[in-house]
Amino acid sequence: MIVAAPSFPVIETERLRLVSPAGPDFDAENAFLMPGAPRFLNQNADAEATWWSVATIIGHWHLRGYGMFAVIEKTTDEALGLVGPWFPKGWPEPELCWNLVEGADERNLDQEALRGVLDWLFTDQKWPSVISLVDPGNADSLRMAKTLGARAEGKFTHDLAGNFRVWRHVSHTAAGKKLIAGVV
Repeated sequence: MIVAAPSFPVIETERLRLVSPAGPDFDAENAFLMPGAPRFLNQNADAEATWWSVATIIGHWHLRGYGMFAVIEKTTDEALGLVGPWFPKGWPEPELCWNLVEGADERNLDQEALRGVLDWLFTDQKWPSVISLVDPGNADSLRMAKTLGARAEGKFTHDLAGNFRVWRHVSHTAAGKKLIAGVV
């Protein structure tokens, strides 16, 4: 019996290609786990912990049907990090999160990747909104949430992950406008 492998979306922006780390055309081990692989901001220095993190990200795609995308710079084919929706057990709802190499923000590659994912979520997946959970002490992430047009909405505390400020990204579709108006 032949079973087809699941297909995963690819998002193309001007300078980036966003691919699922669970896809057959992406070598997650080489991109994220081998000596010399780029380190992401806040990446665990423990190689075993990083392995488990990457395995969890890949498994998320299979459990939820969506997940974080590997961000690939088109001109260099270099993996710059991960961005995308994330909804682990214990989270209040799906989150748009990001974790990129140092320097990605200097060329606005982080913003380009996040806008590509938001467009995919709102246009292709028809999500009316998505949150970002931001550590109140993380000035760069707070700035990015504001740059993306998210609005502060409340607070969330997780027993293991800590305290977060909830920022909501809303689509400009009819469903998103109803959400903003409080109709939904």
